[in-house]
Amino acid sequence: MCADAPCSCDCPAGVDARGFIRKIRFENLDGAVKLLKSNNIMAGSCAYICPTGSQCAKGCLAAGLTTPIDIAGLQRFVMDYERRRGMIEPKTPSRGGKKVAVVGSGPAGLGAAAELAVRGHLVTVFEASPAIGGMLRKVIPSFRLPSAVIDFEVEFIKKLGVEFECLKTIERPADLLARGYDAVFLGTGLQRPQGGDLIGSNLSGVHQALSFLAMSKQGEMPEIGRRAVVIGGGDTAIDGARVSKRAGAECLILYRRTQREMPAYPEEIEAAWNDGVEFYFRILVRSIVGTDKVTGVRCVRIRWHEKVPGTAQGYDVEGAEFVIPCDTVIYATGQVPAGDFGLRATPDGLIAVHKDTMMTSADGIFAAGDCITGGGTAAWAVGAGKRAAIQIDHYLKERHRDTEAQRDA
Repeated sequence: MCADAPCSCDCPAGVDARGFIRKIRFENLDGAVKLLKSNNIMAGSCAYICPTGSQCAKGCLAAGLTTPIDIAGLQRFVMDYERRRGMIEPKTPSRGGKKVAVVGSGPAGLGAAAELAVRGHLVTVFEASPAIGGMLRKVIPSFRLPSAVIDFEVEFIKKLGVEFECLKTIERPADLLARGYDAVFLGTGLQRPQGGDLIGSNLSGVHQALSFLAMSKQGEMPEIGRRAVVIGGGDTAIDGARVSKRAGAECLILYRRTQREMPAYPEEIEAAWNDGVEFYFRILVRSIVGTDKVTGVRCVRIRWHEKVPGTAQGYDVEGAEFVIPCDTVIYATGQVPAGDFGLRATPDGLIAVHKDTMMTSADGIFAAGDCITGGGTAAWAVGAGKRAAIQIDHYLKERHRDTEAQRDA
């Protein structure tokens, strides 16, 4: 009942938190479902994995009295209610628009596809993997996001008229334009892991986090042994550690900076603490130890110098090298796009787009999400996909008007 709810101004997907909570208050759960899905086509998935405590809930006025409103819990309650009740099917959009190809079926791709379909365009999503959902499907552990939630959302998007083609790798988006699509959207995310170039990284028992999480998600968990070491400080590192811990291993996260500087969200760090994961900060791994199989990691403790703008930050080594014994090493030191598709790229290797139109260096090809920014939440990616879809719709309508004008002339 807030008059000026700050939570409704801080969702990257545009969710009206005050609006859907008000509908719960007056027992209009169907209305709450419709409002959530009109804002965020993946409201169910986001309710499970979004760090609301660091975003919409952080400014909650109730925190001044007790604790912030549990926005994620209420959103999860509403979306789980719909799955139990049965899908509230969307109205069938008109089909007088243009053909648009969407490459990638993660949150950005699905957000763009749904918005384009609602606007009347004929949308086909191309996905290189066997199943729809991108990284949400492939690597996020089931204890964080049940697959049934993703399945339900994909079925809803199909009812909007979106078509999906799996096991389709698109190497040249321009070829899709040549095949008759009027525009292309790239939502390919960050597919290629960074790092993994330490001495000993080729030993048995060393895994990249994405492949490790994908194997565990498919029920093909590699043998971990008694102790696993995770190198990194992001959400992927946290997932790798929690999966290892649940598999029965003692798990340590080694991060080169301080806890305050960890890119992982505080909610995820706390969840790992509660699972019994151990954290070691200001630890720099220099090499992986072993002959044929990992036996440990060789490290040093470091202290960072004060940051000086415009220069690389240095550090001092504190004490001698030491070895932490382990049976498994999981690299979680970041990801980058799998490629630039022959489009103009930023110095960081991300796809470059016009900041207003979200169009790439090629006419008719647009991009949004992690592949242009380097990372973000699922809700942020959905919102970015929606914004790109609006720009694609404007582009197609403008081009249609130009064609009509030329014809009349």
